[in-house]
Amino acid sequence: MKHHSLFFLKGFTVLLLLLQTACTKSVDTHSHAINTQINNVSNAIQSSVTVSTIAGKYKTQGDADGKGSNARFWNPTKMVYDNRNHILYVADGTVIRSIDAQNNVKSYLPYGKIGNYDEILDMDVTTDLTGGSLYFITKENNLYKIEPQGTSYKLTSIVDRIYGGNAVGTLNTKDHFDLPHGLATGKNGLLYFFNTSWYTIHRISFTSTNPFAGTVNKFAGKPAVTKGGDVWPFQDGTGEAATFGYGVTDMCADGKGNLYVADFRNDLVRKITPGGAVTSLFQYENGLGIDVDGSVSVAQANRVSQISANNTGTSIYFTTFGKGGNNPPALRVVKPGIDVSTLVGKSSVYGDGSGDVAAFGEIGGIASSADGKTVYVAEVSNKVIRKVTIQ
Repeated sequence: MKHHSLFFLKGFTVLLLLLQTACTKSVDTHSHAINTQINNVSNAIQSSVTVSTIAGKYKTQGDADGKGSNARFWNPTKMVYDNRNHILYVADGTVIRSIDAQNNVKSYLPYGKIGNYDEILDMDVTTDLTGGSLYFITKENNLYKIEPQGTSYKLTSIVDRIYGGNAVGTLNTKDHFDLPHGLATGKNGLLYFFNTSWYTIHRISFTSTNPFAGTVNKFAGKPAVTKGGDVWPFQDGTGEAATFGYGVTDMCADGKGNLYVADFRNDLVRKITPGGAVTSLFQYENGLGIDVDGSVSVAQANRVSQISANNTGTSIYFTTFGKGGNNPPALRVVKPGIDVSTLVGKSSVYGDGSGDVAAFGEIGGIASSADGKTVYVAEVSNKVIRKVTIQ
């Protein structure tokens, strides 16, 4: 799955970090004072963070339903939290699991309902109150929709194409998907996805209640001339004036229709307005990012991999490689226009507890509640689901 493909970059990332720390940087005393003050605030926030394991058993693989530690996961990755029914959905290979408020784990979409090797790459749930549909995309470039029907559901295959493409136009008439690492539902039923091989974000506008009646349009990102071609130089901007790196790994949306992008190769969290204007929520370091807390003018990140937002877009949660090397990943939060702070990621010893002592294993996905007070973390390597409570 896509997160596994990211780890070949670790050694290169460590080398870049060594090169950067060997450089001398001038720091003015005013900026240092601001940074120190904000870091103190970040520490205060971190002391009110608690991490607990709510489902699965540490490093024990399986596919069993059950409550809490009695449940077993095969390959837990992407997640989405539905605030209307307080259900957490977890992509688990070709299966979707559900976890309720009492930590009961069930197989929502059981094994065999889609191709046995067509792993789920990402998913999201519609944000409007009249919706409730769950969309997901797979590595064979397929798009599915699940509509709840009482205690059951209706599964619809909207796009069924294994060939990769970057085509726009009438939905399901051409090859629209190509390793779509990133899926987000916007306002008014809009659906957004990132085509990895072309560095582009496209938008699907459904024109009726018929899931096959829709149009795929360009939205943001300058497309590669040829599939997998040269990556354009980094640039914020509107529509195709903006560029994305090859390694975009996740997307999400807030309740206002803004998108947020985990731009892995550029070490950034990017924001895209409904009009397609792309901005960076902290500074771009040209691939030399390290985890630095502070105001957005000085903050940095080391490989942004997973992302989730609260409903108002005031807190954007994301994960990074932390200190790099063999150190565990970090869970961080950016408050747009204000600052970036680390919630979990200082400790190198795996376990539950407060934010300054808890640590994660390899992270496959995260999901935030609408109020931003809870963030769920899927650990693909340790086969568990963790809960981060923020007070």
